[in-house]
Amino acid sequence: MRSPLLPTLLALCWPLAAGAVDAPAGLYFQHHDWVVACDNTRTCRAAGYASGDDSTLSVLLTRAGGPNQAISGRMSLQPIDDQPQPKGALHLRIQQRDLGVLAPATEPGVHVLSAAQTSAVLSALVRDGGIAVVDGAGHTWPLSDKGAAAVLLKTDEFQGRVGTPGAVMRKGAAAESSVPAAVAKPVVRKAATLSTPPDDPAFSKLAASPALRAALRATLVEPSCEGLLDTDPDLPISNSPLQIQRLDAKHLLVNVPCWRAAYNSGDGYWVIGEKAPYQPQWVTSDAIDYGDGQIVASHKGRGLADCVSDETWSWDGTRFVATSAISGGLCRGVPGGTWELPTRVTDVR
Repeated sequence: MRSPLLPTLLALCWPLAAGAVDAPAGLYFQHHDWVVACDNTRTCRAAGYASGDDSTLSVLLTRAGGPNQAISGRMSLQPIDDQPQPKGALHLRIQQRDLGVLAPATEPGVHVLSAAQTSAVLSALVRDGGIAVVDGAGHTWPLSDKGAAAVLLKTDEFQGRVGTPGAVMRKGAAAESSVPAAVAKPVVRKAATLSTPPDDPAFSKLAASPALRAALRATLVEPSCEGLLDTDPDLPISNSPLQIQRLDAKHLLVNVPCWRAAYNSGDGYWVIGEKAPYQPQWVTSDAIDYGDGQIVASHKGRGLADCVSDETWSWDGTRFVATSAISGGLCRGVPGGTWELPTRVTDVR
């Protein structure tokens, strides 16, 4: 079975978006019940969860890059199915000490932590734990601290805070001004595209070209694209027909199914010229859709769709530029996932 997009995120580093020469690559790191995703602007988002699947409690700690940046906190509690439903106001409790009521955010089930609550959560994570949310009926939802220390240290390292007063895990006396500055979002200017007449005979002839199919195959590194392989009864999408549409006066876009799995799929996309040798530019083998100059990939970590990862590529008139990459974090039962954790952000105009 072909792995969906999430394992790609776990490779830790993403390529830079075009035009972001000075921007850092993104980071995705997971340890036990905690993950951190840092994007190319140096903003980091650390998410921690309850242990196991019997609770949907989660916390998100966000910090922008650059010196003197505070950490903001949010908590989510969205029980599902037959799990206990919160009654009355939710209180933050650490080592049996009441830290006050959680303020509801605009999103259902999400709460905003005050600066004091966020500070208390951070202190507990690096020391003795004991973080929980308690409702008016006395029901308790514990938050796991397993993996938090490694994730918070990884965050400090990525943002260049280790050894400074603002570090969470390894504070020091180094000047706060030594922390690398935040990086502005790279700007990607999306070019206009042309529509393709239906049933264009020239494109039908091109799609049947063995030379084009061979040129597309030559761009690939393992794993191969199953749809480009010769017909094989054991490979259901082998020898799939190519689909071709126009991008602009000089460029065409070709796609073909590449892999199919239980609840995910991926199509391959290439930019080509109209005539041999076609000079194909491979974009991805994981896409699910294309429209209006944008290729989209979206994959579930599991069938429940409680952790979904997405990528997009935008046409700039010459090539498709990677413009976003988002992980859904850990799979903990909330349909659609709890948090969006980007590792690549851009300003598409």
